[in-house]
Amino acid sequence: MQLDAAIMAIQKRSVGGCIDMGVVFLREHFIPVITMTACLAVPFCSATWWLVSRHEWSVVGILLLFSFVSPFLGAALVGEAGKRVFGDQFSIRRGYLTVLRQFFPLGVLLLASRLFSIMGLLFCMLPGYLVALRYGFLSEIFLLERQKLAKYEGRLNDLEMSVFGLLIGRIVMTALFYGMSVLSLLVLVDLTSGYVFGLPVLIGRVTSLEYFIEEITHFLTQDELVLTVLTAVMWLVYPVARLAWFFCYLDVRIRQEGWDVELDFRVEARRVEALA
Repeated sequence: MQLDAAIMAIQKRSVGGCIDMGVVFLREHFIPVITMTACLAVPFCSATWWLVSRHEWSVVGILLLFSFVSPFLGAALVGEAGKRVFGDQFSIRRGYLTVLRQFFPLGVLLLASRLFSIMGLLFCMLPGYLVALRYGFLSEIFLLERQKLAKYEGRLNDLEMSVFGLLIGRIVMTALFYGMSVLSLLVLVDLTSGYVFGLPVLIGRVTSLEYFIEEITHFLTQDELVLTVLTAVMWLVYPVARLAWFFCYLDVRIRQEGWDVELDFRVEARRVEALA
């Protein structure tokens, strides 16, 4: 990475600032980010239609499948966002190749942490939440810091030791932002499809106000069209939430390690060396 050519200010940010940076990054690199997302989202949405229509999968199974697949997109995004922040070009091919090279150690840890998070959320709620928080920066450590497998636990301790309470609030706010964005975009897609194209996805297909709740519940849990559109919306919003969490990682490094000061010193040292 080109540490003397950062295209974004390396400074402390609130969780709102991190989310804003995720939105700004997506806006500035919309085509490559959406293309990278589509590489997984298109086959996943096709599989969703097939699984729901042919094998009667419900929303629970689709959400579980999404939770295990999406971290790999997150890892590719993190790898390229880290390089882009410091001046390199955003490369879809390089992002996925980087993940593939680290696929076994990174993939096992991502899937294991997600599995334990889901189990904790289903049975105890709080432990699953803490597991998700504890291993939230796995991709950053593996792909940006290039830590060895044997050292990742110690590195997680160093990063989160004194900011764990801060991160608790941040992961909640990021999750709420993601959930509300998915819901809002789903409603927007539904209304646009119904009023503009005459092809309602959800609300326009309700046939009786008396059974409104029952029909909406059925569509949201078992209808292949609704679940396919829902997964498409989830994939579309996911990059913003994951990039926001990446900027939370940068913020943690600044708070914990004075990383912004270190980078300033490196830039100044190179300037003085060039003048000499």
